[in-house]
Amino acid sequence: MKVNETKKRSLLKAVSFRIIEIIVDSAILSVFVDIQIAIGLAITLEVVCLILYYLFERIWNKTDYGREIK
Repeated sequence: MKVNETKKRSLLKAVSFRIIEIIVDSAILSVFVDIQIAIGLAITLEVVCLILYYLFERIWNKTDYGREIK
């Protein structure tokens, strides 16, 4: 029996995690720069990271290493 995550699940995980990251990054960056600049930087960084994370998830989904079916 092989268990794989769907593309929709991988995308939902990536997007939801990145939303949390945007909030945290904005809060941290706002200490050092204007809040509007902080939000812009955080969104830009997280969009790039979202794409990379999604691709990373899809690559890992192709391997069974570390998976156990019980």
